[in-house]
Amino acid sequence: MSPLPRNLATRALLALPALAYGGAVRLRNRFYDFESAVQGAGIPVLSVGNITVGGTGKTPIVAWLARTLRDQGRTPAVVSRGYRGSAGKGPLLVSRGERPLAGPEICGDEPFLLARHLEGVLVVVGSDRVEGARFARRSGADVAVLDDGFQHRRLARDLDIVLLDAHNPFGNYGLLPAGTLREPLAGLARADVVLITRSRPGESLVVIERVVRRHHPSVPILRAGNRRVGFRDPGGVPVSTPRRALAFCGVGNPASFAADLEAEGLEIVDLRIFPDHHPYSEADAASLIRDALGRAATLVTTEKDLVRFPYRAAPGVPALAALRIEAEIHDRDELMHRIRAALEGPHS
Repeated sequence: MSPLPRNLATRALLALPALAYGGAVRLRNRFYDFESAVQGAGIPVLSVGNITVGGTGKTPIVAWLARTLRDQGRTPAVVSRGYRGSAGKGPLLVSRGERPLAGPEICGDEPFLLARHLEGVLVVVGSDRVEGARFARRSGADVAVLDDGFQHRRLARDLDIVLLDAHNPFGNYGLLPAGTLREPLAGLARADVVLITRSRPGESLVVIERVVRRHHPSVPILRAGNRRVGFRDPGGVPVSTPRRALAFCGVGNPASFAADLEAEGLEIVDLRIFPDHHPYSEADAASLIRDALGRAATLVTTEKDLVRFPYRAAPGVPALAALRIEAEIHDRDELMHRIRAALEGPHS
């Protein structure tokens, strides 16, 4: 008998763990369906999350939401787990709205990046996000933006925004570890808004909408995209678009990063892909620098990777630049309507 193709064999081996994982997730969700299992923060909580692992453009959406709340006169706080940081249970105040008070190795790369860019927005990290949101309230916040919060059900929230990537919304429809789903698609029934990211106005997304409607017939399905806003050096200073790039990244969706660089007109001489949230070593940096020098190219990466990369400018060292991405909400009016209704309702 010929062996199964490698991907089919792997999926067969992972089918039983995925079945066990799905059962555990269903039991956990059933537990948190009881109101007594959920705890409030004393301020409105708006959650941004997803149903899959991998990049869905979550950080630009979190940044957009926090800026929008700030510009409307609120005092928002981003409350994050601080993935791959060492803050532990927390809560740790990463920013009072002025500058980062902790490095990415402590708070995680995404909270550090948000703290760097979000003037007037508090950033709090810690695995206990109930206490993180309460700490944000005690620190002066009047609304919490829960980063990556869809599966963190212990904290009560007033709005659940679930992100789906327009080009890879459900992976292979399999649960972890056989697929990329964090929970069964039936979990979409808890969403207050489904926001399809990396989409274009007028783009046909009928297949995604059909799947969502199967699990939540009435949820608003809205659209957002990304806007490229130029390149920055390691100090955050705008720089001109590089001509030749040795690109590298350790993010959930490297294909999107490569497409953005090509849209900017860069000649990509090589693309090095590392695992998501990769902790770059001195050896990684030396290898990339050596190869960029040999190809007369600029090192180009994402802003998330930039804060984890051990780079020191010096004579003979190639320049390093990161492409900045911001969210663009295509259905802004409808999303703002949902946000206002959440802010005006009763809170736990």
